[in-house]
Amino acid sequence: MKLKTIISLLFLILFLNFSYAQKFVKVKKSEYKIEDEGFKEAWKHVKKGSHFFKMNKKGAFSEALNDYLTALNYNEDNAALNYLTGICYLKTAEPRKALKYLDNAYFNYAGVSDDIQYWLGMAYQYNYKFDDAIDNYEDYQESLSAKKFKKLQYKINKRIEECESGQKLMNKPVRCFVDNLGDGINTKAPEYSPVFFFRDSILYFTSRRENTTGGKKNPHNRMYYEDVYISKYGNGKWGNAQQMDYPVNTKHNDAVTDISPEGRELCIYRGYKGNGDLYNSQYKGDYWKKPGKMNRINKGNFRESSVSVSRDSMVLYFISNRKGGQGRQDIWVSYKTQDGRKWQSPENLGPVVNTKYNEETVEISSDGRDLYFSSKGHNSMGGYDVFKTHREDDGTWTEPENIGYPINTPGDDVFFMLTPNEHFGYYASDREGGYGDKDIYEIVFLGPEKPVMISKENPNDLIAYFAEPISEADIEKPVNIKVIQLSTVKGIVTDALSGEPVKATLELVDNATGEVVKVVESYASTGAYTVPLPPGKDYALTAGAPDYFFHSENFVIADTSTHEVIRKDIQLQPMGVGAKIVLNNVFFDTGKSTLRPASFPELNRLAELLVKYKNVRVEISGHTDSQGSLGLNQKLSQRRAQSVVDYILTRGVNLAQIVAVGYGETMPRADNATASGRQLNRRVEAKVLEK
Repeated sequence: MKLKTIISLLFLILFLNFSYAQKFVKVKKSEYKIEDEGFKEAWKHVKKGSHFFKMNKKGAFSEALNDYLTALNYNEDNAALNYLTGICYLKTAEPRKALKYLDNAYFNYAGVSDDIQYWLGMAYQYNYKFDDAIDNYEDYQESLSAKKFKKLQYKINKRIEECESGQKLMNKPVRCFVDNLGDGINTKAPEYSPVFFFRDSILYFTSRRENTTGGKKNPHNRMYYEDVYISKYGNGKWGNAQQMDYPVNTKHNDAVTDISPEGRELCIYRGYKGNGDLYNSQYKGDYWKKPGKMNRINKGNFRESSVSVSRDSMVLYFISNRKGGQGRQDIWVSYKTQDGRKWQSPENLGPVVNTKYNEETVEISSDGRDLYFSSKGHNSMGGYDVFKTHREDDGTWTEPENIGYPINTPGDDVFFMLTPNEHFGYYASDREGGYGDKDIYEIVFLGPEKPVMISKENPNDLIAYFAEPISEADIEKPVNIKVIQLSTVKGIVTDALSGEPVKATLELVDNATGEVVKVVESYASTGAYTVPLPPGKDYALTAGAPDYFFHSENFVIADTSTHEVIRKDIQLQPMGVGAKIVLNNVFFDTGKSTLRPASFPELNRLAELLVKYKNVRVEISGHTDSQGSLGLNQKLSQRRAQSVVDYILTRGVNLAQIVAVGYGETMPRADNATASGRQLNRRVEAKVLEK
């Protein structure tokens, strides 16, 4: 079984946030007070916030922040209070907001604290303002005494290197979409460690919500204990997550790590007082059994905080703080004996992959050749970044490669997993735009840019190919690059009668040119599909599958600079007697029955269907709105239905299979009093009469 273990966020957060300890700056009453009215109540919040601040714990910083923000309503210019508020933001879920308060503190009194420029540099770094961050880090470095410089030089230089890495990564962004999984999964609390059982469209994940089992906070970080949650995909989105019951969740930390391919074995992390072990829970009948310890992975007092086993169960990669590593936490590997009965002594993966910084959340690819992990080392742009290394035939590992921006951010990006087809990834990140703390995101990988060429044999076929890479010359001056934000069309395809997922072929056509721009398939297990498309176009969408009527519709993606996500859930009608579809991509000029060329792709598909299923007899019906006289509308609808039949007959369909009927305005689908209703009523339908 593949185990992608959790880490208790305690360790991850502590190492990140407290590698450089913040100072407590006292808010002086004489400098804070500006008037009698409201002072007494405001001062209570200053004292209460400072009480939490001095605890030096992530959860306590969140509590301090609430009081400091209230106190700022009384005096928003106090330098010390702005400094403390900025530090609290850097230590909690929204570090980008720290910049405003630290900048205010520096503006009102540059000497509020001798480390203000270090924290300003960090705030600029979180906001992708890397040049300003470097300037502040360097100014802070220059202000240090020789003794402090020697002590802090290494950490400050690491921050500067992260900013330089961030600049390089942002200059060559990865072609992908990073989409939040939505409010069914994510909340203001931390969500992380996504574990998918794709066959049943189920997501297991971990969260620290206030309704945690037992209802208590961990005294070591003043955050709620971890619990396991479960969500199911349906109607185009992930449903509202439900908390799992005992024995999976207990009153301490319980975090999901992975699930077996058949979905009957769940791996759980359980942590107590900063330590933790891995457990297995078996699904028997209709419930999960009490988890038992995975003794072959857990060992003594060492901390194994992330594990991944190869598909053949013969190689195990894991994170450990045991002795003999390159740093505090390293990636280790263990091989099973030839009889497959036990794991051999672990080996450190070595200095090419491991660094003097922490490595975390390791996962091996399905083919056993690519290893994904999070690290604070290498060319991270800040916090944990996701990296990839490849195992060569001789067993050596390549230099880890940062998987790039915008996946990685100056914050923490962890728990990365990749689907077997490598088109989608999932991970947890505290990136901007989430619901609160860490959220779970889906990554849609678009791959390299594909130039489009026209086939000489068939100019209507678009051929996309991978071009040879073009060598780049050094450019002295910066070049302004216009970025085109692709939009995403996604949804699920299901059987209209049973609701079961359907593996369908979806085709997207540019209505202006008639060219096919994308062809994708939905997943057989879930019916889900995702299509990236450029904006500013009118598209025709068709979905089809064997033994089903195809579905068609058209839509316009506005020409905007923002990334738009469009949901299109599709129900396919089984090809039985009475099944009916609207031919949404059949077009006529107003008041006429002549087919527009844009209608031909849709009618060609219908013709192919009838040629394939020669026993099927179909009625083509024309319908109008109520504008005009009843008699004229009936005649127009009949002519339009006949035009469709005449065209289909030219594509090899037997005359006995098809009949034209005009219904005029007698069978409306919507209210003719509105323009949108009249548009729905003007249509051509196909209905199965015999099969």
